[in-house]
Amino acid sequence: MENTCAILLAAGTPQQTGGASALSQVLFRPLIRWAFDNCQGAGIKRICIFAGADQEEISQGLPEGLSAAKEEDGALCAKAFLAGHQDTDVLIVPGDAPFLFPEILENALRFHRKQENAATMIAWAACWTRGEALLAALEKLPNGFSADSVWQTIRETGGRTGDYADLDSFAGMRAGTLRQLAEVNRAARDMVLDRLYEAGVDIPLADGVMIDPRAKIAAGAQILPGTIIKGETAIGAGSVIGPNSWLEDAVLGADCIINATYVLGAVLEDDVQIGPFCRVRPGSHISAGVRIGNFVEVKNASVGPGTKSAHLTYIGDADVGARVNFGCGVCIANYDGVRKHRTIIGDDCFIGCNTNLVAPVTLGDGAYTAAGTTVTQDVPPDALCIGRSRQTNLPDRAKEHQKHPRK
Repeated sequence: MENTCAILLAAGTPQQTGGASALSQVLFRPLIRWAFDNCQGAGIKRICIFAGADQEEISQGLPEGLSAAKEEDGALCAKAFLAGHQDTDVLIVPGDAPFLFPEILENALRFHRKQENAATMIAWAACWTRGEALLAALEKLPNGFSADSVWQTIRETGGRTGDYADLDSFAGMRAGTLRQLAEVNRAARDMVLDRLYEAGVDIPLADGVMIDPRAKIAAGAQILPGTIIKGETAIGAGSVIGPNSWLEDAVLGADCIINATYVLGAVLEDDVQIGPFCRVRPGSHISAGVRIGNFVEVKNASVGPGTKSAHLTYIGDADVGARVNFGCGVCIANYDGVRKHRTIIGDDCFIGCNTNLVAPVTLGDGAYTAAGTTVTQDVPPDALCIGRSRQTNLPDRAKEHQKHPRK
């Protein structure tokens, strides 16, 4: 939108107000970021944010490189900002109104200009006015200001005012208290779910489901109860997520099954099955057809196609080939107390139960390790590694213990 700017009014922190604030989360994003993104989405490039005494905290919720004004008196900041924008249409928008979406702001500005108003209220939450009119109103509002106080002051001084009424039913929702914040979260969640239903995503029971509006979920995917999806997560068609799973900035291909599992900052190709009770940590890349069972953790590792780890395994800082089998209790010892080291496991390896791979170590293609082995040196291709104590049987020695009753 040409010849426009915005003043974004941010509230205090919850510790100070005892309630919600511009830093409070709505579907995993601060309220201030919702308001800021709406302004930018409407084409408003010059945005001034007033945060009062909470400048550092509020600035953390903004895109990198931007910061909020630090002065406690918002009126003083506004006068300084408006000095160079007197002939500009100015939007005054609170930081706790997340549903004033770009199309609403754009339509309200067209209405404001068509009616030649000095000030136009939007859902009693935001206000369009002119820089010169706002400056005049601020002279009568020495103790701070808001969208409605500016609108009312302009109205009382004879300026033409109006209300933009062609609104979405949620547009005027505010989140100034914790109760209001909960209501806003419910409304935001329902908006996202409605969009996903219309796109062909199957969410048979939405109990406990929260999905970030930035997430991209393909038609034919299914989201089960108790699932949390955050950030820039993408989910392919036919995938089943949940119940009770947490995905954050994850990329999943088609036909994946994620059951009671955390997937954080990882990439999963098609037909990957993980869970229950697993965690896939950032930097991991899981290839097609991999099967990961209960109580397995994968960290900063690449896992080749068709590899299986059924249970109770740690795969950290490793490059694992195709069709590898991890037995129960395998641990990659990647940390020496000072540095992390990588382990390389070739294709078609078989890692026996309770094997410890002490990084850095390399297993060639087709290598096997015996159960209970601790591997501290490279294993050649197709070799069997046995790194454990030789078993000793002592005849009749158990009888000495059998004489004593068990406690």
